[in-house]
Amino acid sequence: MNTNEQWKKLMLLVMKFFELQNELTNLRIEEMNEWEPPSIECDACFAKAVEEAAQGEHEFDDEFQGGWA
Repeated sequence: MNTNEQWKKLMLLVMKFFELQNELTNLRIEEMNEWEPPSIECDACFAKAVEEAAQGEHEFDDEFQGGWA
């Protein structure tokens, strides 16, 4: 195999790598969007949503650990 063919093969592998990385990124975005709350467009709606969220008592059990732990 000559050098030119090796470069072509390398470039094809690099292109395939980036194609797969893009696909993985798209899947991660789709998965993240499942957890995103719906968009709140108006300021009054946003203020109401914040107030409603603040009304409840928020507690975490002893088993809770986030990604920061």
